Amino acid sequence: MKLKRFGVSVPEDLLERFDVLVAKKEYVGRSEAIRDAMRLLISQDEWESEQGGKSATLTIVYKHKPSLMTALIESQHGSDVEVIATTHVHLSHAYCLEVMTMRGSRHGIEQLAYRISGLSGITFSRLFTFSLPDEANHTH
Repeated sequence: MKLKRFGVSVPEDLLERFDVLVAKKEYVGRSEAIRDAMRLLISQDEWESEQGGKSATLTIVYKHKPSLMTALIESQHGSDVEVIATTHVHLSHAYCLEVMTMRGSRHGIEQLAYRISGLSGITFSRLFTFSLPDEANHTH
């Protein structure tokens, strides 16, 4: 990978706050933190403009109820989104955490996330979206 240097002018207080964040998150330095921020901004723009491959994870916390677990499975199978994997964790006797990794259109992913987060018994729901270049999508 060829690196290119460029200069950035920012207010001093913003740089001080940024340096605190760089240290807190244990980045190697400002450059890596800026690259990370750039990737995030570009990925968000591509997601919003429907460019590139669409991938996401949906993390949910819910009360353990067989009827809710059935509704979760039916929601996934009734969607046009490809659910690649799910990870199920027992947080306590009453609560479960599930992470769904999926691929599909922006609209399809958002619709599935809305459908699931609206189910009775879902306590917490967070969608993490990202776009990758086409050459990054491959099968094993």
